[in-house]
Amino acid sequence: MEDLLNEEAPPEPRIKSIAVKLPFDLQERFCTFPFLHAIRNLYPKADLHLITPKFQIEILNLLPFEAYYHEFDEDEIQTILDVHRFCVNSKIFKVDLFISLTDSFPDSCLGLGFRAKERLGFSDGMKSWVLNQKAPRPIGHHLAEDYLSLINVHLKSTEENKQKVSSRELPVVVENSVELPYIAVNLSPLRGAVIEEEWRELCDQFIGERIVFFASSDSEKIYLQVQEFMDNLQGSNSYEFFKHQSWIDLGKMLAHAKGVITYNGPAASLSAYVGSKTLILFDQENPQRTAPFLFGGDINILQNSDPAVNDAPDPKGESIKPRVKFSVDQIFQRVGSFFGV
Repeated sequence: MEDLLNEEAPPEPRIKSIAVKLPFDLQERFCTFPFLHAIRNLYPKADLHLITPKFQIEILNLLPFEAYYHEFDEDEIQTILDVHRFCVNSKIFKVDLFISLTDSFPDSCLGLGFRAKERLGFSDGMKSWVLNQKAPRPIGHHLAEDYLSLINVHLKSTEENKQKVSSRELPVVVENSVELPYIAVNLSPLRGAVIEEEWRELCDQFIGERIVFFASSDSEKIYLQVQEFMDNLQGSNSYEFFKHQSWIDLGKMLAHAKGVITYNGPAASLSAYVGSKTLILFDQENPQRTAPFLFGGDINILQNSDPAVNDAPDPKGESIKPRVKFSVDQIFQRVGSFFGV
């Protein structure tokens, strides 16, 4: 008993509260997930505050651990005065470690507003003035690797973190998904305001499959067209459309598909994070920078091999460039070997 009384209490943890500023872009936010898993594993008992855009904030509910969410609008944190206002109203107190995952100087100043003892982030530009743990953003790496490199800066370590991560377990939302397994096909984004003929040609290649269409964007426009589109499809397949109310609902559907076909973007990351086999079509982007990375689902990347088309400027100056036309036979060949159909 005397030994127990004289035994020293375990030391108080150095980091009790962490605040992380997340990027606004949805694809970039998905790329932060391996980092968020790593920081939670490093400090499992710390209060974790995620400063996140209000836009599609529900994706954070996919994370399999607890955190506090503090939302902001797109134009809410633009100046130093905005930083002061946000910190005063955020109700985040006694921050030990602040981490900025963006390239914004005002975002980096949030650490000063929270009076954080340790302020971690990328050192480019004026951000080096307000961060006391910093390093230049790596060049030529995947976005997820950029974020994970900050763990090494914080720990003064060179050990690589390559642990795969997955979402929390998600319930079934498509009826009879076990008895009648399905392939999920993303009809987004619309180009020319119509569902593309390529999808019709691809579906005609399948025999006796259950195909669930969905739209990760343009959902209302696609919903108005999808019934006529499905009515005109040929063959022995069954077709249905999954209209989701949130990205959590979409994740539940994708999690139980036997395969997902989508162009690159947030839907591809969502599918891989919830553990699905995902065939990803790349037309304009660099998969080494933005493909799903360190997520639990297997991915298979099909990239158009015509650099002249990939590099062609958009003649109309539109934000969505003309899509590269993939070979339907090539897509179906990948589907057959990857999904086992």
